[in-house]
Parts: sequence; structure tokens; C-alpha cells
Amino acid sequence: MPMRSIAKLFGRSPFVPIQHHMERVGRCVSKGQAMLDAYLVGDQETVEQLAKEIDLIEAEADEIKRDVEQQLRGGVFMAVERGRLRQVIIVQDSIADKMQNLARLTTLRACEEPPPFAETFKQFVSLNIEAFLAIRKVIDELDELLEAGFSGGEAQAVVQLIRQVSKLEDDADELQHKLLKELFTVEHKMSPGGFFLWTKIFKQVGDIGDRSNRLGNRVRSTLQIK
Repeated sequence: MPMRSIAKLFGRSPFVPIQHHMERVGRCVSKGQAMLDAYLVGDQETVEQLAKEIDLIEAEADEIKRDVEQQLRGGVFMAVERGRLRQVIIVQDSIADKMQNLARLTTLRACEEPPPFAETFKQFVSLNIEAFLAIRKVIDELDELLEAGFSGGEAQAVVQLIRQVSKLEDDADELQHKLLKELFTVEHKMSPGGFFLWTKIFKQVGDIGDRSNRLGNRVRSTLQIK
């Protein structure tokens, strides 16, 4: 989106450009989840196609992020400190980066057959995506929170969502430990390359929940709500 259009969005609310950016991040996450589903069943053609789409959307997100950061350097009065908003969009953008990393990992080599830990992996992906969806809901509700003066029932609802993100990320961490144990159980049946690739995939998926939790903390700090 051209900087002039981003500037118009800032005229409506300091959060609208961040919400606009989040829409692209959400599309990366959605396609990433579909890509991982396809990877597990060996549908490499779909994996390759979705990976290309993720690359394109992530590039759009990067462009919006750069434009937003440029506007944040301006002198327009804002109800929220610019530096804090910049930190919010940096962490938010890193979620799209993680999905792009996953796209590149899954195109290195095909998953020839569903691994023994496939069901646990699906649960792991689901938990991390759930954490992302919760923080996306927070971002979507920031305008209402601004109108309420960052207080009252709206603020408490946001706090509850942020706590939910933290809980989901904790649950995902516990499941990741179980998943790694399952991976090590079958290590002797795998090639060194395949084993290494799965550890990298686990790490990137787990980072989705981690960055979602970090984004929640950034939002809470930015809005200075208890």
C-alpha cells in the first residue's frame, strides 16, 4: 500500500494501519496452516504452491510495515507513543516471517509418509495457531479500546485475551516437549537430514505462539493497561 494511503489510515486511528498489516499476517498464518496439513500427507505440489503464495503475502506485509514505520517518524500527534507502536508492528511482522521460514523449510524435501508423531504435531500446530488467533482478536479490537480510553470493560476483555494467549503458549511449550520426545523415539528410523528438518519445523511452529505471546505483552505495555 502506498505511503499516502497509509497516512490516510493513520488519520482514522493509530491502530488502523497495524490492523491492516495484521490482515496480511493472518493470511500468511492461514496459508501456512494449510501448507503444513499438505506437507504431512505428502502433497508436495500443494506445499510448493502455498509456499509461493506465502512469500508474496509476506512481501506485502513487509512493505506495509516499512510504510507504517516511515509514518511513525512523522510529527503528527498520536494518542499512543510512536516507539511503542513501532515495537508492536515489528513483533507482529515477525509472525509472518516465521511462516515464510516454514514455507522454505517444507520445500527443502518432501514428507514421504505421515510421521509417527503426526497427530501430536497437528495438535501442536493447532495450539500455536489458536494463540495467534487470540492475539489477532486483540489487534482487531484496539479501536474500541481507544474509544473507551483504554479502561473499563473493554480493557479487561483485552487483558483476558492476552492472558489466554499466554496460557496457550505455555500449553504449546509443554506439547512441544512431548513432540520432541516422540521425535527422538523414532530418530533411529530417520535420516539425519530428516531428523534435523523436523527439529527446525518444530522450532518455527513454536515461535508462532511465542511471538503471539510477545505481541500480547507489547500491546499491554503500549496501552498501559493492568
